[in-house]
Amino acid sequence: MSLPALLSASRFLPLRPAGLLVATLCVALIQSGCDRPPPAPAPAAPTATAATPPPAAAPAPGSTASPAAGSVTAPSVQPAGTPATPTKPPAPTAAPTAASAAARTAERERARQSAIEKVPVETAPVVRGPISSFLSFNTTLETEAAVDLYPQTTGQVEALLAEEGRIVKAGDPLLKIEDSELRLDAEESRVNFEQLQRNFARSDDLFQRKLVNKQDHETQKFQFDQARLRFERATLRHAYATVRAPFDGVIVSRETQVGARVAASTKVFSMVKLDDIVARVFVPGRYLAIVALDQPAVVTSEFIPDKSFKGWVKRISPVIDPKSGTFKVTVGVRGDKPAELPPGLFVGVRVITDTRPNAVLIPKRAVVYEGGERYVFTVANDLASKRKLVAGFEDPQNIEAVSGIEPGSEVIVVGHSGLKDGASVRSVNALASIPQASEDGPPKVAPAAKPAPAATPTSAGKP
Repeated sequence: MSLPALLSASRFLPLRPAGLLVATLCVALIQSGCDRPPPAPAPAAPTATAATPPPAAAPAPGSTASPAAGSVTAPSVQPAGTPATPTKPPAPTAAPTAASAAARTAERERARQSAIEKVPVETAPVVRGPISSFLSFNTTLETEAAVDLYPQTTGQVEALLAEEGRIVKAGDPLLKIEDSELRLDAEESRVNFEQLQRNFARSDDLFQRKLVNKQDHETQKFQFDQARLRFERATLRHAYATVRAPFDGVIVSRETQVGARVAASTKVFSMVKLDDIVARVFVPGRYLAIVALDQPAVVTSEFIPDKSFKGWVKRISPVIDPKSGTFKVTVGVRGDKPAELPPGLFVGVRVITDTRPNAVLIPKRAVVYEGGERYVFTVANDLASKRKLVAGFEDPQNIEAVSGIEPGSEVIVVGHSGLKDGASVRSVNALASIPQASEDGPPKVAPAAKPAPAATPTSAGKP
């Protein structure tokens, strides 16, 4: 018998005790349980719902129905044949809890603080290469040929044919002195010479034919020789009116001007030879045995930065000066251009005495001086290690490590002042930035931008 039928029949029953009402409700509960469809699969977190009491049976006329003490209110019951309302699935669980998010934030902050606390340094690799031992000196450049020019005749300057700084060749005219009188003397002597030359030719012809005696022939020859000498002397004096360059070189200074009167004691020009430059150095006597002819040398100057010039030992004095205890060494040097190394330039000269072609080289900037010893800091796994340096040969840029440091190691060249052994460091050679905190993952360093995904094509007429 269905629940609606029971309720309908209860209206015509006479009034019964409270027990009959409780029995009727129990039957209704059993019937609703049988008609209910099978429940949906249990959700991960079922939500409790409040039970709705079923509608109470209408009381009989003239009576007041009230539930008995201790009775249980029944849930609402659907009529038989009514389809069941589907149960909604539970809402998805919210993304990380507050505790896990806080843990990740703390981890990111610890990583960031660790990166900040590392000492920033700059490193350089240890390499193999050649290095030399040398004797170093400071001096000035000189030229092997430097002369002052004086005229060989007296007169007034008529023309200046060269100026300071001009490169000239041997025999080029530099200055001309007024030569009218000298030219006339030379012309007169030439005429006399030619006249006596003709006379001697006739006398010699007659002498060959035995028409003149030997004494007259010798007199004519003597007069002819004197005329020749006078002509050559006059020609030479006339040539002295022009001052010429004695060798290839450059004019250093001009000491006269047009119209000035000059004599044999008046300096008119100074001239040097630029392709024969030397540097004279004075070497302590104890090195006399290791300096030899044609040893290579390197010449540098602060006035010509980032450039060096090759030289060689040109001459060695075999005598040691007893006052200074040194001996003189002349080093030849030659530039790429004639005027690139002018005389008087202050230079540094390094005379190379020995060379090691495959040495372990460390930049000099990496060396730390402490208590009379030399140390370097190597870097491995972001940790600085202090090592004592056993040094060999040195040059202005590098120093040789005899033992204890292998090629390929990284040594600190900037930031090692006050650094302790075992300190955490980070290399800034590539200008790496401090890791930035990310909200959704571990610290990241400026990731590269990813290309935007291509748009998915859609069919015509579809959104």
